[in-house]
Amino acid sequence: MNRIKLIFNQTLMISTGILFGLGVQALLYAVFFDDTQIIWPWYTPFAIIFTGFLCSLPSVIFLEEEGTEKLGFKLKLVLHFFAILGVVSLCGRLFGWYSTLRAYLAIVVMYVVIYVFVWVATYWLIRKDENRINKALEDLRDEE
Repeated sequence: MNRIKLIFNQTLMISTGILFGLGVQALLYAVFFDDTQIIWPWYTPFAIIFTGFLCSLPSVIFLEEEGTEKLGFKLKLVLHFFAILGVVSLCGRLFGWYSTLRAYLAIVVMYVVIYVFVWVATYWLIRKDENRINKALEDLRDEE
């Protein structure tokens, strides 16, 4: 999967995940606290997309093999996880998504769920592309 496609797909998945998480959070507030109104600043949709974009950038570096062969897969995964958590924490603070520790913990829980979903979906998309390429190569070999 080329870099631009990876960044686009992950930005889309992450932004959708953030919106879904905010929707679930609003639903929980409506059910448990009788808070039925969501008030967002005008820049929130842009902030969600911008955060999704920033979170997709470390994945390009993570999947890059040059210069990182010596790092083990698990170490790269841990670094990737915490790099993106840092981006989410910084963006959350800048855009006012949390102001208390409890609200921050809700963001971290949403982050972990979204991280796992995006990781699985990206792995699936990469495998799908590899299978498509292998099928095309088999078809080429069969013709010769």
